[in-house]
Amino acid sequence: MSGLEVPVLGLCAAVVRSTAKIWLGDREVAADAKAEAVDVLAGRLNSHLERRQLRRMFDRMEDIVAQRLAPLDLEYRAIPEHERLAALDAVRLTFQRAGLTDDDLFAADLDAGYVYRYLIRTVPGMAERALLSADATGFYDRLLRECCAYLVQITTTLPRCQTGVLTELLRRDTEIVELIRDVLTRMPQRRGLHDFEADYRLQVVTALDRVSFFGATLSEPSRKYPLSVAYISLTVSPDDIVVDADGDYDRADVAPVQRIEELLPLASHLFVRGEAGSGKTTLLQWIAVRCAAGDTRLANLGDRTPFLIRLRRYAGAPLPTPERFMDDVGRHVADEMPDGWIHQQLRSGRAIVLVDGVDELPEPRREDAREWLRELVATFPKSRFVVTSRPAAVAPGWLGGTGFVGAELRPLTPNDVRAFVHRWHDAMRAQSVDDDERAALDRYQELLTEGIAARRTLRRIAETPLLCALLCALHRDRHGHLPDNRMELYEITLHMLLERRDKERGIEPPAGLGRIEKTLLLQHLAYWLVLNGLSDAPEDRVVQQIAAKLELMPQVRADAITVFRHLLERTGLLRESVVARVDFVHRTFQEYLAAKAATDADHIGALVRNAHLDQWHEVVVMAAGHASPRQREELITGVIRRDDSRDRRYLNLLGLACLETSPELGTTLREEIHRRVRRLLPPRSPAAARSLAAGGEFVVDLLMRSQPKSLKEIRATIQAASYLGGDAAM
Repeated sequence: MSGLEVPVLGLCAAVVRSTAKIWLGDREVAADAKAEAVDVLAGRLNSHLERRQLRRMFDRMEDIVAQRLAPLDLEYRAIPEHERLAALDAVRLTFQRAGLTDDDLFAADLDAGYVYRYLIRTVPGMAERALLSADATGFYDRLLRECCAYLVQITTTLPRCQTGVLTELLRRDTEIVELIRDVLTRMPQRRGLHDFEADYRLQVVTALDRVSFFGATLSEPSRKYPLSVAYISLTVSPDDIVVDADGDYDRADVAPVQRIEELLPLASHLFVRGEAGSGKTTLLQWIAVRCAAGDTRLANLGDRTPFLIRLRRYAGAPLPTPERFMDDVGRHVADEMPDGWIHQQLRSGRAIVLVDGVDELPEPRREDAREWLRELVATFPKSRFVVTSRPAAVAPGWLGGTGFVGAELRPLTPNDVRAFVHRWHDAMRAQSVDDDERAALDRYQELLTEGIAARRTLRRIAETPLLCALLCALHRDRHGHLPDNRMELYEITLHMLLERRDKERGIEPPAGLGRIEKTLLLQHLAYWLVLNGLSDAPEDRVVQQIAAKLELMPQVRADAITVFRHLLERTGLLRESVVARVDFVHRTFQEYLAAKAATDADHIGALVRNAHLDQWHEVVVMAAGHASPRQREELITGVIRRDDSRDRRYLNLLGLACLETSPELGTTLREEIHRRVRRLLPPRSPAAARSLAAGGEFVVDLLMRSQPKSLKEIRATIQAASYLGGDAAM
């Protein structure tokens, strides 16, 4: 930047030092315009060499920001140099005089546009005081907006400021600086001050390029990690047929099994089905981030504008029109959107619409969703669509006649599991500040990898990203000791989250609110959601449910709102997924807790009556694990003997799935299940294959004697054997 290099570096220093203030989390330092957070941080170090190293690290961050700003000099070179100097100085003073805090940043969902508007309001009239011309004022605004984006990205990339983190920063300074360089390099390029598309893409990346490794640590169960670190490429089995717009059935021109990123460019309309915890939502996040960042490695998708729509938001509301496609992600910049912008993206074919969770709509609403999707596809045929659902909710041909290619997410392969375990432990090592702890993580990674390879029960548990993460967390927490089944895994996880985590940190819950009370409240909420066919609910209704339950708990000396806030903020099981709406962090935990509530209330009849509904499938399976011997016999007998010929095959498979969670079962009933299973062979679909595999080793002998004839039956039989694993299945 020739003569502008020194003032540019001065501006970059102001931006990075503002970042340091926010990162430090000290409101007094943040509010003091003259305070230097870097000096405060350096004062916490013991040696002169460490203080020099810290300052050099922040200097290198300033250099990275300066490199990002360099192209602006060419873009605005027609403005006289003295005016550009004045604009640079005005931006520097704006950052120095503002009192940004971490609360301001996170209250706005890390939105750079909000930070820009906040600075304009907090330090008003800076351009006028600097006597900038109209062109120089445009340069000032553009610089300020760019720097706000860099501030947000750097702040959210740095590891959380906590005890011992400075030592870790210095140990990994090169790695962290390069990570910041990579993050800033991947930011969408702006084309002028009012480039709404760049603002929206940046918001998508900022909001979605983070994923929770559930159970990552006892102290921070929802710690977020970049998708680029945490994402595991998923394997899919495309359905045998594609139903085109004319209703004709053709074979899909795709490989039988392949990675999702290989299938995406081949299918402009893709319907992905996957079991609980299989990574459906994370997959859509990953697509959105890659598209928003302009990733050219994603063939035919790198320049698409992503719109992520979580259907759980619309369980009791009309499905969104295009004008509301930014309700989930991008709502903070929606007011600046040019008229008709979303329609332009959709009509031109530059949009990719990512629709998450058909199964999270009540069953009567799913027909509405299908018609809504058909209308969208017909109206905007050039756009791409990816839709997800659990398999039990809708059939593979549910979107027939719209040109959708169906595909089902497969369980993690042994290589996938090894990669996931490695990345989970990598994430833990990245936040560790102790050499002994890092060495222990190395040992735990090796032991867990060997244990999963050697034990079939662990391989079954580790088939989904969610449960694989839980295995990693509990293996570390229990020093290498692991449960042998899903029910025990959930039980131990809940104990860890509801009691041990806060107890080990010395955090006291509201008076009288112990683990038992928290569990009962969460069970009540989970069962209430299931009974009403809901996946989330308004905050005020959740508080009402807690208040009603607290009337039966005089030992809890806190009001419903206090208890609700504690459950939301401290347990790691509830979340405010959107403003003023609450759901469970994963439906698996909702289903586990709802099943416990149902068996505790002896609602076996309700479980049997609703067994044919896909929303109740996992609730019934887990209820078999929670139930007493009498309840279990009544439940499974009721399910498999229900007088419902239409759902008989489904109900027999559900009875078989209950064997996985049943610790004991009478010989007569077990033999009846075996007889019924023989009539289900050979399996005809991946879902049936997975259900059969839940029956355990006896299914292997039945598979050997079955006679699959069609290609579909042969494939499903092989899939069932692969799910079972072991020498006999091979």
